[in-house]
Amino acid sequence: MSRTHLVPHVGWLACLLIAGTTAIGQTKSPVKKTDEKFARSPAQRTLDQSADENKFTFIVFYKTDTPAVRAMLKSAKDGVAKRSDKAVVALVQITDPAEKPLVDQFDVARSPMPLTLAVASNQAVTGIFSKELKDEHIEEALVTPTMTRCMKSLQEGKLVFVCLNKADVDAAPPVVSEMQLDPEFASRIAVTSLSIGNPEEARFLKQLQVDSRQFRTSTAALLAPPGVLIGKFNGASTKDEVTAALHKAGKCCDDPNCKHNHGTSTQRPANSRRK
Repeated sequence: MSRTHLVPHVGWLACLLIAGTTAIGQTKSPVKKTDEKFARSPAQRTLDQSADENKFTFIVFYKTDTPAVRAMLKSAKDGVAKRSDKAVVALVQITDPAEKPLVDQFDVARSPMPLTLAVASNQAVTGIFSKELKDEHIEEALVTPTMTRCMKSLQEGKLVFVCLNKADVDAAPPVVSEMQLDPEFASRIAVTSLSIGNPEEARFLKQLQVDSRQFRTSTAALLAPPGVLIGKFNGASTKDEVTAALHKAGKCCDDPNCKHNHGTSTQRPANSRRK
């Protein structure tokens, strides 16, 4: 089974967009709004307001004023101006003491500059753009609501079950709760839902390789950091099949003798039935 990554093209850090292996992909906890020192940060105030308004923030980080910085900032402002209902721009000089908490949060002090991060209202990083920023990059970073939830969890190093259902149905295959109750995986599992009839999520459904016209029953798509689609599982799927798929993808654990290594066993397709 081929595996896809839920990451738009973002240049040299594309593979880190929703990674749990780097500080950019796995950001530190935001400093609380009540922190007096952090409250002096203009960029964080912008992030706070974006969170309240459910908008994305394109943060342009730079060290010194250069033509490349001005070009990137102009691209950000021009692109966001066309999408002002969805996003805003913030500028951060990484040597500014007032912005240090934000620089530390995203761990960009040693990154090549200029650098733009697209940050969703839930603090998920949805785009990383080094050296240059194009209009299509901005559009790609404005991901769907369910994608932002998944990205946030993936950046926290979690496995994510996306429970796919028809409208007005809130269900999950039994294997999802089985994985949540397994002590080996309980702390690593996040669950979110997605209605296949929601046009706002069409982009995500395509990346999950889901055809709403052929959808028949509740299905759970399993994602692993940095954004790998492990597989799709339905009511007939077993926990052994899920763990075997995780092991095969190298997303189970670091133990070469992992008990979930089932050798030649294969995952039953999502439309199969138990006998």
